[in-house]
Amino acid sequence: MAGIGFVLRKLYMRDDLSGLVAACLHSTFASAGPWLCTVLAIGTISIIERSITGTSNLLEFRVILIYNFSFSLVISGPVYMVVTRYLSDSIYRRDVSGAQGLLLGSLVLLWGISTALASTFYFFYASFASVMALSAIINFALLSAVWLTAIFISAMRNYKLITHAFLSGMLFAVFSSAILSRNYGAAGILNGFSAGLSIIAAVLIGNFLAEYPYPVHKPFAFLPYFQKYWEIALSGFVYSAAIWVDKWIMWFAPEATRMDNYLVIYPAYDSSMFIAYLTTVPAMALFLFSAETTFYERYTRFYRDIERKATLAKIEKNHLLIMRAIFDSSRSFLIIQGGIAFLGILVAPQIISMIQGNFSQIGMLRYGLLGSFFQILTMFQVILLTYFDNRKACLGIQTLFLATNAIFTLFSLQAGFSYYGMGYFFASFVTFLVAAFVTYSYVRRLPYHTFITSNASVKR
Repeated sequence: MAGIGFVLRKLYMRDDLSGLVAACLHSTFASAGPWLCTVLAIGTISIIERSITGTSNLLEFRVILIYNFSFSLVISGPVYMVVTRYLSDSIYRRDVSGAQGLLLGSLVLLWGISTALASTFYFFYASFASVMALSAIINFALLSAVWLTAIFISAMRNYKLITHAFLSGMLFAVFSSAILSRNYGAAGILNGFSAGLSIIAAVLIGNFLAEYPYPVHKPFAFLPYFQKYWEIALSGFVYSAAIWVDKWIMWFAPEATRMDNYLVIYPAYDSSMFIAYLTTVPAMALFLFSAETTFYERYTRFYRDIERKATLAKIEKNHLLIMRAIFDSSRSFLIIQGGIAFLGILVAPQIISMIQGNFSQIGMLRYGLLGSFFQILTMFQVILLTYFDNRKACLGIQTLFLATNAIFTLFSLQAGFSYYGMGYFFASFVTFLVAAFVTYSYVRRLPYHTFITSNASVKR
């Protein structure tokens, strides 16, 4: 988020209402713009295709898309986390000559893994025609590429690029899906959406290559980072799996939909959790704004003064300023996201009615709103620990979320329909309590960790 941070801090330093509003809007689009563009595109495609191809083709498209979104994130997680670290270290060393090689090598690695797994699944497990299976594999590979290339663009200062790329790509996806579906049904819808993803990937990759016009060399130089930073690689997998594990388990609920192609899905649960996630957009925007302005300034001041051999009194003062920034931001997040969750719980019946859902989803939506409230707060704690390079704590918190989300969701599934969603809520709540304790304990002793536990020159 470095490039976006430059813009936010510039707007924030204007110290007027217009600058503050502009910074908030920019942080909203930076944190959730691509997601919102994708949501709007899928929603528009669903509305259009319902009258063109019917619900059966639309359901097949949705199921494949959910599976591809889910598993592409989990598979690509370790790769883009390690690549992010490698690229960040290269920028810190002021040597980005290997950026193009890094992009090429990481894409080859990710496509090799994703294509092998997706081909095995769609050709040997799912019952699809060859054209549909091939279309699903291509869509899977494109999604994986988009997750990865978006990481590279974050190194550039063109903060509008990702949102513009997603906006143009998703608009193209809507139109091409509508055209292709008339003659090719579900395969046409999926390929039309893949065409939009191709636009996004092409724009992101093209701009990155133009920004870093270096020859390709040592494309796999990042591979040793998987061993050096194994905690980061494992975190990428564990966190993505933790987000999806409750959905995977709920696909085995008695109320789930089992299709002729052997894929299963539980639309009532998935849509309820998805709506709950949408309510976190304001909190994500606020966190990005806070992290890239007040917290970032105090964070850099703390370490810069240490490098300049500041006095103990100065270091302690900077430490208190960091803690105050965290506490102030946490209070704002609790108020804003808590208010949104509370309001969502009150109007849950109206939300379900608006999306033409079943009123049996109300309980799941309410549990989802509570769960997403604590999950987003946990994510903020993990990001703060990542700032301080506490990799093992981040991995531990994410592993706890994966384990509790799986165990509690299994219990709620066994308990019956009335408890669907409660497992996710309890898992998010427990993980948040642990994450808050770990973060507070670490930040409270930040000077000690800086000079002792994080100091490579100190023998332990």
